[in-house]
Amino acid sequence: MANHPHNLIDETIHQRTRLAIMAALAGAELLEFGELKAQLGLTDGNLSTHLSALERAGFVRIDKGFQGKKPLTTVAQTPAGRKALANYVKLLEGILTRAK
Repeated sequence: MANHPHNLIDETIHQRTRLAIMAALAGAELLEFGELKAQLGLTDGNLSTHLSALERAGFVRIDKGFQGKKPLTTVAQTPAGRKALANYVKLLEGILTRAK
């Protein structure tokens, strides 16, 4: 059973909200927290929770700063995150090809 491709799926990325976050970040150098929240229709708390999981895995970098006097949080995929997403997509493509 361990040799089956579905056992290699990265559960951190596979969760649907985290997959949506990784997909959104794949097309951008970085996104502001509010922009990402609006794109995905998430609450602050929900997005924060999923970003924390991705950050612990080393897949995203979260930077907090200020734009003038206003707090600004940006999120970017790390090189490890880009590689993990590419591996995830390749694995799913392989699984789906076998299903045809």
